Amino acid sequence: MPDSKPTQTARGWLQTGQAPKDRVTEVARASALLSGQIPPIPAALQPALQPDVEMALLVEADTRGLLGLVDLLAEHAVAKPVTKHARKLLFRAKQRGIAVPERVQTRAPVSLAARPEPLPSYASTFDADGNQLLMLGGWATAEGSWCLAGFVHDTDGLHSVYFMPHLSRTAHREIVDKMRGSFHGEVVEVPEAFAASRLRWGTDRRDARQVGWEGDQADARRILADVEPLGEIEFNLHAEDEALLTAHLQANDVLCPVTADLLDARALRKACTTALADPIKATRDDAAQEGALIEALDAWVNAWFDTDRRATYAGRLEIEAWLRHQMNQRDEMLRSLAVARLMRDLSQPVLAAPVFAYTTRKQLSTAVLFTWQIAAEVGGTP
Repeated sequence: MPDSKPTQTARGWLQTGQAPKDRVTEVARASALLSGQIPPIPAALQPALQPDVEMALLVEADTRGLLGLVDLLAEHAVAKPVTKHARKLLFRAKQRGIAVPERVQTRAPVSLAARPEPLPSYASTFDADGNQLLMLGGWATAEGSWCLAGFVHDTDGLHSVYFMPHLSRTAHREIVDKMRGSFHGEVVEVPEAFAASRLRWGTDRRDARQVGWEGDQADARRILADVEPLGEIEFNLHAEDEALLTAHLQANDVLCPVTADLLDARALRKACTTALADPIKATRDDAAQEGALIEALDAWVNAWFDTDRRATYAGRLEIEAWLRHQMNQRDEMLRSLAVARLMRDLSQPVLAAPVFAYTTRKQLSTAVLFTWQIAAEVGGTP
């Protein structure tokens, strides 16, 4: 039951990320569903969660307003008390006038033997923390139309992957639409080879770190066995576009949205706030504090964007630029590519580019000062 001791204990695991050794895997999967790293689709509930974690997941989803996840549990939870409580929560939400997500209708698989073209493939742009959604579509005699959906992180590699066989085109389209509404990034149709090579890159990255991933590993390895991982993307631009790249980097009075997105990562902001605590606390005068903050900020930023991070960000931004090109978003493509070029050029620090320096100082100094002002008001530290 929702208020039972086992459920509350399991909720504690989900909230803290701490769990008994024999429950770590399922708790990690439930946490990934809550965070959005795993899409709310039926395959994400397989293998089945234990009843305590399943009920805890439902209670947490309701608390956080994740009605799509509540709806998924109402239809596909294994434990009957979870199904019953989830449907009750959805009914109450409708009574309060809250829009409840439309449930993906389950349909009998459609035989596509007469037209065995594969399902389309999709990829998303990156969210602030470096996550990318990939959906590889395919067709096989035994499985019909299938989809391999996964999340890849720009440094960690593949977080999770789920194989969905016998998937009708309508159901596939509904899943894509649901992901468009829940993932913090734009989703675009891409060539099958691109989605496959990015997923293969993710599996190779994870294997190199000797870390497993959530989901259908056997199916993922089988499908991606002969795929080459995606390497560096090359761009051949016209002289006019090359000039625009240079002009963008030299701008010193406008915010660069690409840089702002990079600076929005939680890990970066937390590290920055912690590192700049001393120069902020050491100065009482506002003018002196601002000067000390900018000086310390510049030193920290140059250290943060070291060789490894710059290579990671450059690869991520080149993929972003390629995706923006697929979406016919020329300005966004050129901005992404401009910052990628900056990251690749190790002969100069990132702050040598005026637009990067301007955006960094505007975005991070404001965020850091705000964090510490709030902390001072409550008498603590962030």
